[in-house]
Amino acid sequence: MANNKEKDFISGYVYTPGEFATIGLESVKAIKEDTSRSLKIGIPSIDKYFAPLLPGQVCAVIAQTSQYKSGFLHFVEHVNARQIQDEGREEILIHVSVEETIEEQSYLEFARLSHEDPGKLAVGDVQDWGKLESASYKVAGIPIYRVGDSLARPGLEHELYLTNLIRAVRYIQENMSVTIAGLYFDYLQAFPIDPEIKGQSHDQQRRLQVRSDIYRLKQAANYFKCPVWVAVQAKQHLDGAPSQNFQMPGIYDGEESSSIAQRVDRIVQLWMPKMTNPVGSTVKISNDLQFTVSENLLFLKVGKQRGGLPSGRIWQCRVNFRTNTIAPEAIGFEDEG
Repeated sequence: MANNKEKDFISGYVYTPGEFATIGLESVKAIKEDTSRSLKIGIPSIDKYFAPLLPGQVCAVIAQTSQYKSGFLHFVEHVNARQIQDEGREEILIHVSVEETIEEQSYLEFARLSHEDPGKLAVGDVQDWGKLESASYKVAGIPIYRVGDSLARPGLEHELYLTNLIRAVRYIQENMSVTIAGLYFDYLQAFPIDPEIKGQSHDQQRRLQVRSDIYRLKQAANYFKCPVWVAVQAKQHLDGAPSQNFQMPGIYDGEESSSIAQRVDRIVQLWMPKMTNPVGSTVKISNDLQFTVSENLLFLKVGKQRGGLPSGRIWQCRVNFRTNTIAPEAIGFEDEG
């Protein structure tokens, strides 16, 4: 027999038909009223296909190593920063990274707004200090807060596993009097092991950690009432690629756990052909479709959209690495594989 405490706990998960209908109706009403807090992907033509991400939803960006996961997150958050400013929303975005230091992120931001090269900034090579300082003032006005490690604050003892990263986000919300419009996490498999998982074997730890973290990110999207984007490392050997010639990761190719594809609301997959084929070579996909590999060629697929929304379309895009922008150069085609 369950005691009263257990009954109270269990009853919270039980809904009568009347409660079910009422909650569903209120949910539709809340979504309708809350679309003003949705965030776009911000790429012409893809915007018409990829529905704005709503508060409480999580989108995973899946790609193999060095195939623009971090760059894509930076791109989307800047699109979203312009969006909330243009809409007059007094809100902020938060970029959470254990992949890039605060300094490395700043070089990319300065390069976006000046003619400097981020790689040269990293070694102190500056072409125009005046333009660099001007860029820094503009960066200071972009409503993106950051959580991560910096050489400017050495000696911090807390390891940045997801529990502490979310604590930092909560600190921003509670102590800086801000409303969070979106969270961007870079990247899932790089988060250190949480202390609670350390009793398992190493392989088991990592699988359990990735599974746990994707659940935690979904909880964070609900808790902070905002969309969440998370970069996800794809496996070294892809199981879901459409073909040997087209090495786009499948939605279940996230490293370590199938829970990634199962738990998130949206999935975007990326492939940069230069990482799998020589620059200048021609890749034939079908009798009607082939392309020449270049440094900045990017294929983007909308692999999953919950809620009866379409998925499966792929776009051929070009990346401007200096300004960190993405532009489709061909209309989307369906993945027939």
